[in-house]
Amino acid sequence: MKVIPFASSSEELRLTVSSAEALSPGLSQDEEISFSCEISSLPNHNCNMVFRKSKAPTQIVGQMNFQANRPLVVVEVFVNMLDFEKIMRMCYVGEPVRPITFYLKIAKSHQISEGEIGKITKDFVLDIKDISWRHPLF
Repeated sequence: MKVIPFASSSEELRLTVSSAEALSPGLSQDEEISFSCEISSLPNHNCNMVFRKSKAPTQIVGQMNFQANRPLVVVEVFVNMLDFEKIMRMCYVGEPVRPITFYLKIAKSHQISEGEIGKITKDFVLDIKDISWRHPLF
């Protein structure tokens, strides 16, 4: 009998936080949290990641939007109120001794292989299935 290993249906990307800020897009809108990050596999690109509160559970946590003509990646992540509050508290604790790191679990795509993103020749979007983070305490 031959055992065939299951192929993973996702990849993982590592984002290291440079700065964070709370945003209020309008008086009648919910607060957002914005992070400026570096993507480990794309050192020449800037990354802006915005966390927003989600009112309904969803299969896709968020999306990463890549642009071929600009070195900018825009990430939108929707989380429930409890997770939003966890992230907000993490930011208010103060600057950690080492940067915060987010790990994005990305749906398999031909643009990414083993955590590495190839040359970006046209705009594309990656679906984020899950997110985790590391917040150094000391």
